[in-house]
Amino acid sequence: MIRRPTLRTFVTTIAIASATALTACATGPVPSDRSGMSPDVAIEEFFEGRTYAYGVFERGEVLDRRIYVELDGDWDAATRTLTLDEHFLYDDGRTQQRTWTMRQTAEGRFIATAPDVVGEAELIEFGDAAFYSYLVDLPLEDGSTVQVRFNDRLYRVGNDVMINRAEVTKFGITFGEVAFVFLKDRPSDWPEIPR
Repeated sequence: MIRRPTLRTFVTTIAIASATALTACATGPVPSDRSGMSPDVAIEEFFEGRTYAYGVFERGEVLDRRIYVELDGDWDAATRTLTLDEHFLYDDGRTQQRTWTMRQTAEGRFIATAPDVVGEAELIEFGDAAFYSYLVDLPLEDGSTVQVRFNDRLYRVGNDVMINRAEVTKFGITFGEVAFVFLKDRPSDWPEIPR
C-alpha cells in the first residue's frame, strides 16, 4: 500500500526547513580571505585613545536615525585587554553609554563583553577586517528592551579611518542595518556629547 503524505507531514517538513533556514541566517558573517589586505585592522591600535564615529541606522530603505559616537580606548598590553568606553548621541537627543572589555586570547582573536551584551562575542581579525556577532538587549523608546543580534564587519580603510557595517536581526530575520565611519581626528562640526 502506498502512503500519501498527510497535511501533518507537509507542515512538519515546512517547519523543519524554515528552522534550518533561520539557523543558517543567524550564524553571523563569514569572512572572505582578507589576510593580504592592509593596513591590518589591529583594533587594539586603532581604538587606543579618542575616536569619533558618524553613523546611521536604516530599516529597509528608510533612514531611521543618525548617530554620533565618541569612543575612548585604553589598551593594557600586560593583560592584553582593550577597554572601549562608548558615548552615543542620537539625532533625537537621546544618549547611551556602553563599555566594551575586549580580551585578546590569541593573535587576531578577542573575547568581548559589555553590560548590555548577552554572553560573549568572539571578534576575529583577518588582515584589514574584523568580524563578530553578539546578542544585545537593545533599549526601546518606551524604556523596555528587545534582544537582537548584531553581525558586525569592521574594515580599516586607512591609518585613521575604519568602516563598520552591522546587520541587526531578530529570529534570523534582518530588520535593520547600522553603518559607522570611525575617525581618529575630531571633525570640525562635531556635536557636544553629554557624559
